[in-house]
Amino acid sequence: MHFAINNEKKVNVDCFRLEEQEPADYCYENFVETCQKMRDYFHNICISRRGKENESVILQLRPFVCMLTMRLKKLNRLDKHQWKKSRDAVNERKQKVDALHLHYQNLLYEVTHLQKEVTKCLEFRSLDEEIELVTVEEFYRDAPDAISKPDITMLDPHELRLARLFWESEQRKRFAQKLKEAEITKQLYIESQKILQENLASILPILRSIIDAAEPFESKMGMPLQVMHVTHKLARYLPKPLYVLYVQANAYKEHYEGKKIEIDIEGNIDDIKTLQPKPEELSDESGESDREESTEVDVHRHAGSHKKSEVKKDILIKHPMTVVITIEKESKIVLEFKYLIHLHIATVAVKSLNPEPMSSELIGDLLRASTFLNCLFSGDRGHESPNLASIYMLKTKFGYDENPFSNETTGWPYNWVQTICGLEFLSPDPENVLDSKDFYRKIPPSMEKIIDTIISRLVSRNQLYHQILSLVIRLNYPKAEELQNLGIVSEDSLVYKAELQRGSASLSVLVTIAPEYPMKTPVFLLSLNWKGFHTTTTNFALRELEEEINVHFIENLQSEFKDSVLLCQMYHLAVCFDVFLETEFSGDSFEGPHEFQREKVVVRYNRGSSRSRPYKCVSSQGIFTYR
Repeated sequence: MHFAINNEKKVNVDCFRLEEQEPADYCYENFVETCQKMRDYFHNICISRRGKENESVILQLRPFVCMLTMRLKKLNRLDKHQWKKSRDAVNERKQKVDALHLHYQNLLYEVTHLQKEVTKCLEFRSLDEEIELVTVEEFYRDAPDAISKPDITMLDPHELRLARLFWESEQRKRFAQKLKEAEITKQLYIESQKILQENLASILPILRSIIDAAEPFESKMGMPLQVMHVTHKLARYLPKPLYVLYVQANAYKEHYEGKKIEIDIEGNIDDIKTLQPKPEELSDESGESDREESTEVDVHRHAGSHKKSEVKKDILIKHPMTVVITIEKESKIVLEFKYLIHLHIATVAVKSLNPEPMSSELIGDLLRASTFLNCLFSGDRGHESPNLASIYMLKTKFGYDENPFSNETTGWPYNWVQTICGLEFLSPDPENVLDSKDFYRKIPPSMEKIIDTIISRLVSRNQLYHQILSLVIRLNYPKAEELQNLGIVSEDSLVYKAELQRGSASLSVLVTIAPEYPMKTPVFLLSLNWKGFHTTTTNFALRELEEEINVHFIENLQSEFKDSVLLCQMYHLAVCFDVFLETEFSGDSFEGPHEFQREKVVVRYNRGSSRSRPYKCVSSQGIFTYR
């Protein structure tokens, strides 16, 4: 709507813009005034309608009412405009406030990041700080001037540090060269010592023959024979292999006095006198060729078959004398060494293990006497005779298809037992028959190495026993056939089952412990029962958790915790299981499932297309990050 004001000068005026510029208070007052006027007009109209003579009054008031109605419509339009204007102003201010708040949050995040970087820089320790360098006085005294450079290093601490490190490097190189030369000299001494030991071993049968020849003289003169400092009154009644063992064990005991080792001989001398080995009974030649038609021969044949059944029972007969060695280190183990006369092999049995386990169901095969010495050295399980002749005799002549040895009766014929008893046989493996020397090099020939290995297993099993007892979780002994078929664990590995529970999530853990623990670390196999059943073959996140426990955690484990690696792995698994649950993507939420309260601080819930989890703990900052 435009009005022309002044014919000489025309001005275009936007009436709607002028109306919108009117203040809100004016509009409100105008609205109240208009409503009051309309009320008065309607009142007068209602009074005038009572008579026909007053119709003219109504006609006069009607235009005024229409004008007031138009004014109300105008005021309503202005009200809508003012409301829209106020709303736009509020939204604009809200956007400014949101922008300021976002900027404030960004600044806070940047400040936190800078503080962490400053803390990391302040806590940084260089590797050279861990090196124990010689003192400055010794450095200037011993180092040449070409390295010490006193005119420069005395004025610059940084140059002094570099010079001292370079001098340390030169010293270590020189000492490494000396060590290498000493190792070569040591190897030469070892080779010469082996030659001397072989010479001494060749003398032993001669000494034994002297002892056997001197027995009648001893009984006649009543004087004990002392050879190689062996003074036990029953030593001369031992068979040759056990005598060799007894002599070596006593020599080891005298040389290593600090270790608690007791050596004794048990047996009854009277049983030796009644023991008369009959080699002809072990032969399958019964003289049946030319006398089959004779009745007398049939009688002999029947008697021969009866004798053969008796010989089958006696094929595993033991020599009455045994050597008992007691080793004590935190725990105590008693080993009984025996000699099987007809098989010509030596065996060992675990007579006792102290302390006895509190619960065999809880511990399983950990301290079981029949399996304690299995795989003391790689592949040596003691289930078959190392003597090829005796293997043929047991299986072919006497029908022993299965393992005839046991801890309670015969003992176990381990290869290392034959070694320390001076017995050598060809390898039972056909591939190694032509190279039997290489086969026996796998077994350390020294008594020292074998005793130290037994002590090491005794200590590690005792520690593992207490570690398992200290776990709060329930352990059971499951079947491990599936793991053995996959080649993950050996037949002699100890297998346990653990269960971690949090809320509705249940994590089942198969723990396989090798006989060489803790030199070989346990292997954890995981399966999850939460929102369905999951295994590492179907769930990448679970496979990543298993890799963290079995690989990354072991690689970064400090050496002082190696003896307690099982407890460390179990504790780390419990912590990582919490991270696993708290960082799980849950539909519409990136803050983990609502079921589990967030307890761990993580840098990010997941990373990459594989959605990897932050399992690495930064203990100094108390947060979890990625490997």
